[in-house]
This record gives sequence, C-alpha cells and structure tokens, in this order.
Amino acid sequence: MINILVACGSGVATSTLAADEVKSVCAEYGITAFKINKCSMAELSSEMAHADIVLTTNNYKGDIGKPHMSVAGFVTGINEGALRKKLGELLTELANS
Repeated sequence: MINILVACGSGVATSTLAADEVKSVCAEYGITAFKINKCSMAELSSEMAHADIVLTTNNYKGDIGKPHMSVAGFVTGINEGALRKKLGELLTELANS
C-alpha cells in the first residue's frame, strides 16, 4: 500500500484536483494499492510522517526525507505529460519496493 500525501495552500481546492490526476496516473500504471490523503502546506510537517511519497502543488524547499515532487503541472497544465510519466515511474518504483 502506497500512502500518497498531496499538499496545497489550503488543503482543499488544488490538492483535490491534483489528487484526481494522481488517481488517474495510478490507474494508467496499474497501481491499485494506494491511499491518497490531502493537507494544507501548513499541515505538511505533521502529516508527512504517515506518507510514503509527498506531492505538493506549491514550491516546498524543506527536507522531507522521502520521495517528493511538485505536481503543480496538474493544476497549470504545463508539462503535464512529462509530469504524469515521471510520477507514474516513481509510483511504480514505490509499489515494487
């Protein structure tokens, strides 16, 4: 089971949009054992302890200590194809570890 944390400014709007795209990427790559949690950037430090991978829609420069990537492209539409591929490969790697 991959625990995926999606964080955005408020923990509501863009994280929901990004989470829907993450579900789509999981389906595309045949990943079925995953759980998505959403939080605000302010909650990130306390929530990330329960996550295997952290995805953010905002820039985050702190040390997370686990796989992290920005998924802002799911919100903006910029380089979305490359983002889907990179995320799919990372999630596949986590699923197989």
